[in-house]
Amino acid sequence: MDQNLPNQAISAAMDRNWKLAVRLNLQILKSEPHDTQALNRLARAYLETGHKVKAQTAYKQVLKIDRYDSIATRGLQQVKNAGSALATVFASPAALPQFLEEPGITRTVSLSRLGDPKILSALRPADPVLVTARQHCVSVLTPQKQYLGRLPDDLASRMRTLLKAGNVFQAWVKSVELQNSDKTKPGLKIFIREVSRGAKYKDSPSFPPTEKLTYVSFTPPELVHQEKPNISTTGEDTAEVDSPEQID
Repeated sequence: MDQNLPNQAISAAMDRNWKLAVRLNLQILKSEPHDTQALNRLARAYLETGHKVKAQTAYKQVLKIDRYDSIATRGLQQVKNAGSALATVFASPAALPQFLEEPGITRTVSLSRLGDPKILSALRPADPVLVTARQHCVSVLTPQKQYLGRLPDDLASRMRTLLKAGNVFQAWVKSVELQNSDKTKPGLKIFIREVSRGAKYKDSPSFPPTEKLTYVSFTPPELVHQEKPNISTTGEDTAEVDSPEQID
């Protein structure tokens, strides 16, 4: 197998060239049929191109190999929800953002008071979200105005002031965990970037650094597929499925 194929497949996914991603991952699987990372990437590419059955087959093949693979577990839930009104795939022709931490300009935030788990389960890293000021809070919504959660109170107070003054922000999903280690509370982190400042705060950073920050480049794990989960799947997830060679 060409050792550059995995990198090419990841690049195709980051460019949202899903048809090319399908071809590249299938090529990898011809020589490495048990490569779970390639299978997960293939399933994602199939789902993005509307092939739900093929995506489901690929995810189930992953779980046949590794029943603790959380990307495949979450992927099957996304396949299940893909056709519902609650689950929306935020397709965009633009490349996925690289989440670079910049002091004063960006902030990674864990949301509180999370919304419907069915909506959360459809989210993926790099999905865009809306940050909206309310009277007593700042809510985070999908582009279709579905509620996801709230900013912490201390940050929300500052954000309400900045938004009212004309500051503009963009935000994306950074990570989604439907089950934490205690298996009871879901978690959702978003990445917020200051786009522009209103006249009143033109010389003030939106996120004054309170601690030393480092520059970190982030690539969504859904594309790299190197995380090691700690959750199990149901018996249904490990059912017999077609081999990778039969996925076309």
